[in-house]
Amino acid sequence: MASQKTDYIIVGGGLAGISLALELTLRGKNLVLLDKPEPSSSSRVAAGIIHPIVPKGVRLTWMGEKIFPLIVPWYMGWENRLNASFYQPLTGYQIHPNPDTAEFWQLRSQTTEMKPWIDALSQNKLQGISSKYAHTNILHCARLDTVAFLKAAEEWLKSRIIIAKTEFKYASLKRAENQWQYGEYKADGIVFCEGIKVLENPWFQKLQFHPTAGDILTLAFDEDLPEALYKNRIWLVPDGKGKWLAGSTFHKGSLETVPLQEDAEILQEQIRTWTNITFKLINHRRGVRPTVEGRRPYLGEHSIERGIFIYNGLGSKGSSLIPWLSPMMADFLCNGIPLNKDVDINRFGL
Repeated sequence: MASQKTDYIIVGGGLAGISLALELTLRGKNLVLLDKPEPSSSSRVAAGIIHPIVPKGVRLTWMGEKIFPLIVPWYMGWENRLNASFYQPLTGYQIHPNPDTAEFWQLRSQTTEMKPWIDALSQNKLQGISSKYAHTNILHCARLDTVAFLKAAEEWLKSRIIIAKTEFKYASLKRAENQWQYGEYKADGIVFCEGIKVLENPWFQKLQFHPTAGDILTLAFDEDLPEALYKNRIWLVPDGKGKWLAGSTFHKGSLETVPLQEDAEILQEQIRTWTNITFKLINHRRGVRPTVEGRRPYLGEHSIERGIFIYNGLGSKGSSLIPWLSPMMADFLCNGIPLNKDVDINRFGL
């Protein structure tokens, strides 16, 4: 059987793989996307929260000044191109658990660094929130409906690239002169965007990956709660369909995808401490993602096996990061433009 030639094979159809496929397709590249969707994959379970603030220390998220100006034009551009809706701007409310925390946020809101990102402390009562809690308004928040985004992107891509719903077999990848052969496909390069499956990847065993499981609840409130992104230890965000998503618990080192009732009870009890509206539990899911060293994504080319690439480790900030990282990775692959040093795997000297 004659080989089908392509520019790149992308392994994995989550946020990283799909967004990279979009960017490479725009650049005129021929692609094969191999993906076996898993219901517990982090991209399909994720709430898609976009939030600029790290609560601990009340500081701007890593690379926030570079990333956040890119988010709206990137998602809105793709909404127009894909003729779909998946990006929802939201007001953010940080609900303060005690007066000391509220005072610290107030002090931070007055600094030059934080004024573009957070408003001053507010004592105004929020509908549905217990009156004893003050809050701070967070700017530039949003939610990405990850499932809707992946579905719309795949629908657009399927008439432009080859998409195969199949599990990748590492042993079947062979060097073919200056290319890589996988089954009937021969490619200049292969990009692994496989999420937690990277634990089985033989080419990137020297990179540090650790599984982390997280729980997300779907809730129905008995009264209207104004649509916004609420945070008080855990987060609460509208799902765009009349329900709410809440989370998350984190289980470091866990590959378990079956959620436990006790975790749902913990999350619900935390919500009840600051909202005065009753709610019902509709669904409880658990997803598993890889966490990485220094909480900085892993992008780049294998140091020995040329033409083998990785794009992984986006973590809980993935929805915020892909408008920056996916064009960057595409430019690296197509034009050799260097990656940001904080995400390039060359930083480990492997």
